Amino acid sequence: MSDTLAPWPHVLDVLTRKAKEWSLMNGLLGKKNEFEIAKTFMDHEALRSYLLEWMENCIRLGRKKSSDDSIKFRTKGNDAFKRHNDSASLSHYTDCIRYAPHGSEEHALGLANRSAVLYHMKRFKECVIDAEKALSLPYPDKLRTKLLLRQSRCYLLLGEREKCESTLKQLDRKLSDEPSNQSSSTADIKQEIHSILSELSEEQNYVRINRVKESLEECIPTLLSGTNSTFPSVSSALELKYSNTKGRFVITNQDVKQGDVLFVEKPYTFVVLPDQFKDHCHHCAKVLIAPIPCSVCVDVLFCSDECEKAACSSYHHWECGGISLMSAVGVAHLGLRIILATGPPSEILEKADIASQCSQADRKGIGCFQDSYSAVHSLIPHIEDMALDDIFQYAVTAELLSLFLIYKTDYFKEAGKSSREEQKALIQVRGLLLRHIAQLVCNAHAITKVDSDKSLPGFSDGSANAVVAETQQRIATAIYPSASMMNHSCDPNIINRYSYTLDVFNLYSLLSRIRNAIREHLCCSFFNEILIVKASRNIPKGEEVFNCYGPHFQRMGTAERQAALQAQYFFFCDCTACVSTPGESIDPTQERLWALKCSSCGGPLIQEAPGREPSGSKVLKNDSPNSHLMVCDKCGSHQPISNLVCDAFSALSLFRKGCEEMEKGDLQIALSNLNQCRELQERALYHVNKDLSATYDMLAKCYATLGNYSKSIEYLELMLPSIEEQYGANSIEVANELQKLSDVMLCNVRTMETIPPMQTLKSATKVVERGLSIFSVHYGKWNQGWQDLDKKLQELKLMEDMASCPTKST
Repeated sequence: MSDTLAPWPHVLDVLTRKAKEWSLMNGLLGKKNEFEIAKTFMDHEALRSYLLEWMENCIRLGRKKSSDDSIKFRTKGNDAFKRHNDSASLSHYTDCIRYAPHGSEEHALGLANRSAVLYHMKRFKECVIDAEKALSLPYPDKLRTKLLLRQSRCYLLLGEREKCESTLKQLDRKLSDEPSNQSSSTADIKQEIHSILSELSEEQNYVRINRVKESLEECIPTLLSGTNSTFPSVSSALELKYSNTKGRFVITNQDVKQGDVLFVEKPYTFVVLPDQFKDHCHHCAKVLIAPIPCSVCVDVLFCSDECEKAACSSYHHWECGGISLMSAVGVAHLGLRIILATGPPSEILEKADIASQCSQADRKGIGCFQDSYSAVHSLIPHIEDMALDDIFQYAVTAELLSLFLIYKTDYFKEAGKSSREEQKALIQVRGLLLRHIAQLVCNAHAITKVDSDKSLPGFSDGSANAVVAETQQRIATAIYPSASMMNHSCDPNIINRYSYTLDVFNLYSLLSRIRNAIREHLCCSFFNEILIVKASRNIPKGEEVFNCYGPHFQRMGTAERQAALQAQYFFFCDCTACVSTPGESIDPTQERLWALKCSSCGGPLIQEAPGREPSGSKVLKNDSPNSHLMVCDKCGSHQPISNLVCDAFSALSLFRKGCEEMEKGDLQIALSNLNQCRELQERALYHVNKDLSATYDMLAKCYATLGNYSKSIEYLELMLPSIEEQYGANSIEVANELQKLSDVMLCNVRTMETIPPMQTLKSATKVVERGLSIFSVHYGKWNQGWQDLDKKLQELKLMEDMASCPTKST
């Protein structure tokens, strides 16, 4: 039996060709109802056989619990722990626990060993939990004394006095029961017990770890004017409206100020992406420290027993055992999760019936938000707008997942249901599954986080002066029915971060439109799985609230945006940005970001086009059609660009060489190439050109790695105008650059042998305060980026106080 499996996108392409041989496509013609479409495939034996075989192989090749694998990872963890590599040992011990058969000795050993790492990392709460679990399992008796001692020390540090005393008594009884010749370290252990008891009795020396109980209500921001009574998770300052031309849309019923919170919405449900399985809780998306694995499958991890219980009592007891299949089908997993999170067939079909009745009674769809599933059901699937091949591939994916539920779960085995009722439920659930998968093309949101680049020098060793690059990462895909009501604008009025949808996520690798089907809503921020939307500017009463579905006027030309939106979202955009620059292949702002440099005034050279000559332009007669003249957008002078283009290409080659040398660790050679590149680019490129900005960024990274922080600061400051030009002076992208700049500035002052000059401290403080101001508008005090900047500000203020104090004479 083969150990290789054809990827699902390849299978879909094969089946699309076979469908034409089987005349299946003809069966789809004229069927625009999801239930009719789903029923078309139910009785096709060749298709069913093909899907069942692929499904069986996919599940067979998935990861399984294994004592041998668990031991292998525990050994790796031990080696890393001996090298004092806490992050690596923590990861290996977690893998040991994941693969260990639940309740086995390997499971207990993995938990106990991980507790040792957590103790070393001062993660006392997590350490105690692991120790408690290990002691409840068949953990070797000869090792229990050491684990109980670690547990009591953690209770002491956590301020759990009664638990500490109870554990010490248990430990004392165990020592009393042990024959003296079985424990050579009994005296040392008793001395440690005495030490802990002494600390307990001496209140003034009693070490306490402040246990801050953060409730969700304390962390997330408050909606402007309270919560809307008819539009869930939305500010009362907003209303849901309907028109024949727009469909449903959102407007303000009062003046809204920049930074006001408009949406705070938990998803109806979400799925963590496969490459984030080890890092985020499958039930709440919280970052994992010491995850709790599913007792049956390897890949699913939770942050707490509560999340595990909630997931397993809902959707996971059906998904368990099929995670390899869920990972293979991509975002269609979310379509299935909507079904399973809603409940068994009887529940979801009842709710779907209510949703259909609501839609028929209220064609506008305004009243559908009285019930959470009805709100999801009311989202438009756009099946009638899709190409036949796309409909087929969605329907085949729905059929595959239906077969999984039929043959690998008890989902359709409801007590008291006849076979006829089960068959009816099969048809209806298939149709709903197809509907929800199709809805995701236009309504799926990406939950994102800012992640650190762990490959940078100084990161793995925990250096205080390490400069850490941050990147935006997608961690999960979710469905937010209320936020989905916002219409698109290429110039939105809610907080908009870097937001490309092109080439961001493969839905099934169908067509380019389908490949890019997830709406990457980086116009919002996230607290775990909760989506938070703020106003990016003042919005007058009665004005529509616009999101950006991806194509943004600062990143794409009008023609490209229009094509992307029409292909993916099935509408022609007539927003202000599109109307003001109709037919532009590239936005003027974008053109400046790639512009060559005018030799007369240093302005941007642009292409000439009818109706867009710059003010004061002196149109020269072009006798030579090969002279390649461009015009300066600032002074209007015309000039040849051949030499500038040659310099730009030479610089690009040097840039690539510099990056390659930096990856090898040859920083001096990298600097030589990058500085030569910079000299050519500063001569040939406009000062905010993105290529020049990339060179400044690499130079800053290189100098920071070498510890030359002042030089790194110089190039980061040179790069900032390009980011401001591209995204706006108050954009989150600028805030992220200020975060990076402040990192280097802090490294600079921390490494000074004497108290830093006041001017240096004030410059750093100014950068941090500006970053805090932008983060406050986009996020709030709950955000990790805001908290990091606030800590830097406190440190700088303390340094300023020290620098301002006069030196005392001896």
